[in-house]
Amino acid sequence: MHDCPRCKVPLHGHEEFCPSCGTKQVVRKEFRDIRVPEAPPLNLVPFIVAFVILLGVGLLAAQSTWIGQLMTHGAPAEDPMDKMTMPQARQLIEQGLGQGLKQVGAPVKITYTADGKPATADVATPLNMTVDTTLQDPTAHKAIVDAIKPYMEKAEIPTLEMHDSKSRATWTYTVQLGAAKPAESDPFANPAPPGAHPGAAAAPAAEQPAQQQ
Repeated sequence: MHDCPRCKVPLHGHEEFCPSCGTKQVVRKEFRDIRVPEAPPLNLVPFIVAFVILLGVGLLAAQSTWIGQLMTHGAPAEDPMDKMTMPQARQLIEQGLGQGLKQVGAPVKITYTADGKPATADVATPLNMTVDTTLQDPTAHKAIVDAIKPYMEKAEIPTLEMHDSKSRATWTYTVQLGAAKPAESDPFANPAPPGAHPGAAAAPAAEQPAQQQ
């Protein structure tokens, strides 16, 4: 042992600086080749594995929430029928009937009536539609009308009749239109019947048995 030449604190000979005054010391020869063992490096593998497991559990739990459904499947697709107007729906019905009958080589004549009187497609009231045609195969009417039935409620066409002059048959399709909405200026106008749901969807168009003419 020896003492620090400055503060006389006893030293062991391996100190590079005096622990008391900080004066630099001369390390003895027998201590110069001694290497202090370094601390082993930190093993990060357990922490990484734990993080991955927690992340996986969190993702599985999030899938049951609306956020998880949004991340997995994205935003729900918007139904184009919601923004469709009455004139657009009537135009789609006319186009669908015209194209369908043309593909089977049948003529098409479309007429409208409102309250039993002749009307045009631009009338802003419910209309009944009559389709006159001549079908080589009477069964072809079903696929043609099935393609346009979903638009009948939007088009405010409660009844569609198709007359086939060749088979002398008449097919009638009906749909129940939704309840009329009250005017915005009077929230109590046109009250819904007791027990009726104001947002209930209209019943799908139903086909009546063919009537022989």
